[in-house]
Amino acid sequence: MSDNTIKLLLVEDQQLVREGLKGLLALHEDIRLIGEASDGAEALELLAREQPDVILSDMRMPRLDGIGLIRALAARALKIPVVLLTTFDDTSAFDEAVRAGARGFLLKAISPDTLVQALRDVVGGSTALRPLLTERMERAPVERAFAATPEPEPLSPKELQVLRLVASGRSNTEIAALLGNSEGVIKNHCSAVFAKMGVRDRTQAVLRAIDLGWI
Repeated sequence: MSDNTIKLLLVEDQQLVREGLKGLLALHEDIRLIGEASDGAEALELLAREQPDVILSDMRMPRLDGIGLIRALAARALKIPVVLLTTFDDTSAFDEAVRAGARGFLLKAISPDTLVQALRDVVGGSTALRPLLTERMERAPVERAFAATPEPEPLSPKELQVLRLVASGRSNTEIAALLGNSEGVIKNHCSAVFAKMGVRDRTQAVLRAIDLGWI
């Protein structure tokens, strides 16, 4: 088995969907399913025995859903990236996922190749926040609620680093700790990023960054 094999935990409450995903993932030699769970609570039990590289989870489930799972991982200091799957093509679902710290947010209507590549990207340290939702927003720019200039002022390397950490769902306090800066310095960086990108808040910054291919 290759050292590059991705160990994945699958969390999905609908058995038919879960079996379909398992069959899809089995077609790719670099992805190894090390466990499956019907909800977030069961996934946490499995994590006591297994350490996956990434978790692929449904967003809406009974007991503990995907958002709750991400928060539970953070509370336990388990830095395992989570990719959320959802059928909800709306901005509120995307906003909720980004705020919680999801490293990936994908609609179930995506192609199998897109899903697999997203898992690889997330394990590699990137984000996969490119749902069909983004395409819909491109067709209806009025929903963006920010002044999306064609060529915004470039970000400095430090500002881009902060933006990518914002996209991963981290708070200013967490970013400050990671980068060795004060929270005030990070707030100033965020303000500069928002001004350059023509956005009002963190969610709009992430959406705009996705459009620009910055994350």
